Amino acid sequence: MLENNSRSLVWTALCLALTILILTLSLLPGDSLPSTGLGWDKLNHAAAIAAVTLLAFLTFRPHGSAAKAALWYGLALGVLIEILQALFTISRSAEWGDLLADLIGAGSVFCVLTLLQRRWKCA
Repeated sequence: MLENNSRSLVWTALCLALTILILTLSLLPGDSLPSTGLGWDKLNHAAAIAAVTLLAFLTFRPHGSAAKAALWYGLALGVLIEILQALFTISRSAEWGDLLADLIGAGSVFCVLTLLQRRWKCA
């Protein structure tokens, strides 16, 4: 079994790797990407940000406010993507709908984590 520090490094590395992957895929020209995903752009946004929010939580978990920190991490990544798309891409554009989908993804993970944490405290 991995020690706490080793586990934390694994979660941190996975979170960083997923963050880089999401940023890379978000900034590549859309027509250069294979047509994979969940079939709907907004669902892709929500799922990607939900996944990185969960990994951020696992990274921050030893701290009491890990769920809030993970929520902010996911939201910040979503905002960063939209800013970078607006400033540095030609074939991509910033969209409020994408940001809303990011909020739904991060917010859903935050709600589930908060409910689970409350349940564990009561148990």
